[in-house]
Amino acid sequence: MCMSWSIEVPAVNTLNRPLGDSAQEQALGHAECNVSRKVPLPGGSVLLAASARVPLELFNGPEDRDDGGVVGKKSAHPPDGSAPEPLFLPDGFTSWVKYAAELNAEASAEGTLPFVTLDGKGAINVLVADYRGHPTTHLLGDVLRKDAKTLRLPFQVDDVRALGPDDALAFQARIQLKTGATLSWPIVTAAVVTALAQRVGRAVALQLKADVGVSVGGSLQLEDELRLVFSRPKSPGPFTVSVRKATSHGGAVKIQVGATLGVESPLLTSLLTSVASTEQAREVTKVMEALESGTLSPTLLTLATALLGGLGFKEELDAAQTTVEKVYGELKTLIQDSVRATLKAGFEYEYARCTEDTTLMELEVPEAALSDVHGALISGDLASIQRQVKDAWTRRYFQMTSIETQRTRGFGLGWRDVFLAKASDRKKLKAVAQHASRDPVNGPRRYAFQGARAYEHKGWLAGGEVLQGIDFSAQMPGFSTRPSADAFEYGFFAQSRFKGSPSLQSLEDLARVWGALPDGAACEPLTALLQAAPRGASITARFELRLDSRAFKKLLKRIGTDPAAELECFAIALARALPRDSVAVRASPAVRQQVYAPLWKKYLMDRARNWDKAFILRSVEDRLKRMQPPAALQDRTWEQSSMAGGGPTPGAFMGVMENASRHGGDTGGTPYGKVYDIWARLTQRLKALQQAIDARSPLSDDPEHSIIVDAFDPLEDSGSDGFRMTATVAWFLELSRHWGFRADLQPLVGIQVGDQPELLLTSV
Repeated sequence: MCMSWSIEVPAVNTLNRPLGDSAQEQALGHAECNVSRKVPLPGGSVLLAASARVPLELFNGPEDRDDGGVVGKKSAHPPDGSAPEPLFLPDGFTSWVKYAAELNAEASAEGTLPFVTLDGKGAINVLVADYRGHPTTHLLGDVLRKDAKTLRLPFQVDDVRALGPDDALAFQARIQLKTGATLSWPIVTAAVVTALAQRVGRAVALQLKADVGVSVGGSLQLEDELRLVFSRPKSPGPFTVSVRKATSHGGAVKIQVGATLGVESPLLTSLLTSVASTEQAREVTKVMEALESGTLSPTLLTLATALLGGLGFKEELDAAQTTVEKVYGELKTLIQDSVRATLKAGFEYEYARCTEDTTLMELEVPEAALSDVHGALISGDLASIQRQVKDAWTRRYFQMTSIETQRTRGFGLGWRDVFLAKASDRKKLKAVAQHASRDPVNGPRRYAFQGARAYEHKGWLAGGEVLQGIDFSAQMPGFSTRPSADAFEYGFFAQSRFKGSPSLQSLEDLARVWGALPDGAACEPLTALLQAAPRGASITARFELRLDSRAFKKLLKRIGTDPAAELECFAIALARALPRDSVAVRASPAVRQQVYAPLWKKYLMDRARNWDKAFILRSVEDRLKRMQPPAALQDRTWEQSSMAGGGPTPGAFMGVMENASRHGGDTGGTPYGKVYDIWARLTQRLKALQQAIDARSPLSDDPEHSIIVDAFDPLEDSGSDGFRMTATVAWFLELSRHWGFRADLQPLVGIQVGDQPELLLTSV
């Protein structure tokens, strides 16, 4: 149980200098820990033994860099995961000496060490550090002699309790971190409804109520190189415990995240109740209990068959109890898998945005409670602490706010500071590099890119403010010494949200454009919801399209292989994206496709050359007159109409061209060529990205100028205008339909009237 430190300082004359002397080197010498200590932990114990020497360091100025991220200067920007967030900031009055050692941690026969990957027989290196703060006037020799007698280990609760206001204890290892997280009800229901539509192969419209609580909890298990830091800002006072990402000292590491779902009954109950009559709803709990126990009576069997049939399983059901139980089991599995995938994907997406030394979690632990939770902290079992304290100690959790406020399945998390702040026009592209060694140039590294564009505009749908945007993700699941385009998982997400008083026809129209409602299909739940709404009730609507990595890669694989079909699909998309109006030629997406797709096709084939205002107005008139039968005079008059101020009607073809496709001037004979230019550039850049994937092309040494960033630029331009973004969404849907993977795309529409539960619509 003994522990002693030996310190070697090559330049003996430095011992008589004060700590704050600028002549002092940061690397003072080496510290070596002689230790043989058995540390008890929950579930077992571990034997600590000395392994290797680590440099002894002094931090006495703002330019000194601490690899542990505990001491350093404050970032000029708000903490966002792109820079270390130190505990101690040099102020000219305090200096810190860091005593570090690399220990060998070996599991004893009594059990395993939970925070590292040991199986009871293996061993792993653990880097420990004791930070001691001293006034800059104290002499180095005096400080070293005093500190060497009382150096501490973070594994001993008494050592942690002895921390002063300028001290910290840290250890770093391959940690298996267990933590809890919650998904808000809108995220959970969106994930489940989308998964249900894909399972049953048809459109789904369900209004789901949160029967218990407003969130579904789960737990996550993350395995990575992490650092745990204990400090105590005031003595006496609570302790601060932070969990940070760390650069590996032992070579490449593989990020592993597992997720388990805590509760499923609220979702099962809500799903079954959503398709039940008022009388049937009272029996849903009995049906579930009977299914779980295998004691379905004939009456409850009939009801269970009706409920599961209402969710889309009708063709798979017969009068047999075994069949009903089988479908019910599949429904439970679907819920488990979809929510687990959502929890895991959301965590991984946000985790990829964090660089080394980013604080993942920060807790404030009361002094009286330290002994009770120290073992759980050391073992990485933060989930048990979260359950115990109900987040009362949580001061920071890198993804907690994100998961609870995101509005999509899987990603879109970066919008927490874009959408929620309601920026009028915000573009954000972030590249994060993570390293698995201390050699950032030649060592294993892992890149993550997240690009987001959000903006507000006056919308013709709601007559008020519409918030729209896109989110583009590209991230490497693992580390590589030669990152290349094929090593990334890609994803795309688009969303439009508004609050107002739109008509039923407008909502159904846009739901069809976004792919959540088939053309020509009635939506009785939506009709009933709006008809039952009190007069003047506010309506909140969200329209979403998500392409996960599998769907996005399928899209990339085909881009550029059939230019004629891609142009045809975009012409159709542009026509469908035109705003609905009361005139006959704008009555529905299908009608707009029939009327305007040929006009858009000519525009694209002409590459917008010579499409000036006069030509556009003539072309629209000519198209409407040549239709069989020709468009009514009132429709042609509407397309030629102008507002009182002299400009075209916003929803007219010319109005859309003015707002979405007009360049700042006549650029090469294409004054209204922006829609064409962005589409052509997007097609070219996506094709180039696929070619880089096929060729396994290495990324540029500067990831900010990579092929991935090149692909984001036209995607961002496509998402910087309401019409263009809607057209891009419709284009992706048309391409996926043309190439036979429409079911892989995930459109979703959510409609909420007042305080009523949200109605979710989706289609495959």
